[in-house]
Amino acid sequence: MPGAVCAACGTALPATAAEGGQPPAGASGGDEAPAAAGAVADPGAGAAAGATPPPGYAAPTPQPGMAVAPPDQSARDLVLAAHLSALVGLVGLPSPLGPLVVWLSKRESHPAIDDQGKEALNFNISAFLYAVAIFVVGFIFSFVTFGLGTLLFIPVFFAVYIAWLVLVIIGATRASKGELYRYPLTIRFIS
Repeated sequence: MPGAVCAACGTALPATAAEGGQPPAGASGGDEAPAAAGAVADPGAGAAAGATPPPGYAAPTPQPGMAVAPPDQSARDLVLAAHLSALVGLVGLPSPLGPLVVWLSKRESHPAIDDQGKEALNFNISAFLYAVAIFVVGFIFSFVTFGLGTLLFIPVFFAVYIAWLVLVIIGATRASKGELYRYPLTIRFIS
């Protein structure tokens, strides 16, 4: 079949490859230079819809925001629990305590639980430290200004508290969709 073209890379195929067989050893589809050893062709270049990637192509590693489907609903539920367990901070317990318990107890169950458990724990440790720092600076500033600094730092403290709550809810929402979520302004204590 003359004129056959590879769907993945756009090169001309020899007659045996066009008929479903493999090209002879050393045969190339045109005047191109031979590919370097270990090189992987770009599967998107000239690829037709639904074409399979060339041999040796590895899928990219998941990045934050990409959907990663846990193998079962229980793994997804544990990822969700890792994020939502930080809400123990609403009842007076330190917020890192919830994600720490979930992460330590289930981290070997699935890579997504390990990753998102560490992410929730790192974020809540960071948020806790930010809140303590704001409280200490606000207390000192209020003492130095004879109480006037309180008018500034109470709204700042509550704004950080609301931001923490919103980010925990966003993380839980993304986790329920099966996405990897990365919290902003997080210090990576545990990697």
